[in-house]
Amino acid sequence: MQITAPGTHTDIALTDYHGDICDAPSLSSSMARTLINECPAFLHANSYLNPNFTPEPKEHFEFGTASHLMFLEPDLLAERLDVIDAPDWRKKDAQDARAAARTNGKVPMLIGQMAELEAMRAALFAHPIASKAFVGGQAEMSAFVRDGNIWLKARPDYVRPESLVDYKTATSANPKEFARRAFALGYHQQAAWYLDVLKAATGEVRSDFWFVTQAKVAPYLVTVCRFGDDAIDAGRALNRKAIDEFKRCVDTGEWHGYRNPETPDQDTAFILNLPTFAQREVDQLIAA
Repeated sequence: MQITAPGTHTDIALTDYHGDICDAPSLSSSMARTLINECPAFLHANSYLNPNFTPEPKEHFEFGTASHLMFLEPDLLAERLDVIDAPDWRKKDAQDARAAARTNGKVPMLIGQMAELEAMRAALFAHPIASKAFVGGQAEMSAFVRDGNIWLKARPDYVRPESLVDYKTATSANPKEFARRAFALGYHQQAAWYLDVLKAATGEVRSDFWFVTQAKVAPYLVTVCRFGDDAIDAGRALNRKAIDEFKRCVDTGEWHGYRNPETPDQDTAFILNLPTFAQREVDQLIAA
């Protein structure tokens, strides 16, 4: 399938969505965040823009994929997962089985990991708020809209009539810890991106973007949270900056490395200042 018109689709595989699926260059939320936090050269080398790029399988990503299937698309579990009857990946038989699963396009999971996922599912559906998050909507909907010479694409975990929901696994579901991690990973950009692209693609306004975060360790605690309006506005401004930068790279064919925000049109040397916390420690040492 090649996308040639704006709209939404529910039959696009995740690998196709992240690939060269549109009739012009396309930009996703994760790509936009890479442009903001890294640089165009890094994005070009580590995305579909590089024809030689092959994502390296990572176990924590595979666990996240399996958890999404467990909650959002349980009917695809048997088709997408390959459960390996081994206690860990240390023995050669288990490693060979994992490699074979990946070769066949499946997600390898240890039998013990599947037990963890079942326990996580039980904990989530026992939560009074999170248990209602993935009901009455559509999972894994892909949306596409045109923005000048490029496409913008989004794939929320779950689309409800009045809101969007994103499921995250983490080492901790503590809201204070998630707030720090969410900012570092640009989740405020992700929330703004999905809300805006879905609105443009469907004409429907959804007021909220909810994160359902679950710890990967017992008792598999769950928290539900969202960003305030100021954070969404900040994410929206950063997204616009990323879109404009992507368009410039597409137009010029130049995917430059790291540059100083004060001189974005040229390479330059950098002047480094101590982070605030480090300067505070230095001041305390000098005073002592």
